[in-house]
Amino acid sequence: MSHDNIAQPGGGSGPPTAADASFIGRLLALVLQGMPLIFGIGFLAPLITQFIERAIPGVAEARWPLLVGLAIGGTWGAFANLKGRWL
Repeated sequence: MSHDNIAQPGGGSGPPTAADASFIGRLLALVLQGMPLIFGIGFLAPLITQFIERAIPGVAEARWPLLVGLAIGGTWGAFANLKGRWL
């Protein structure tokens, strides 16, 4: 019996093709290109929000510290992404 008819454990797919590798490479390059924006929204915004909440007592239940954090962190990350520098 030939081994060509035996199902492979990974769902029958073979090794990744060049088209798959180029798609993954382009996707990775796109994600890495947007890292300053992701850093601004994912790290700076919560950091600024926590700073505001601890600096001003009683605003922990309000939404505006998060909106301010997202606005500052997102703007700063977008600036860094466009200009290529943080300052």
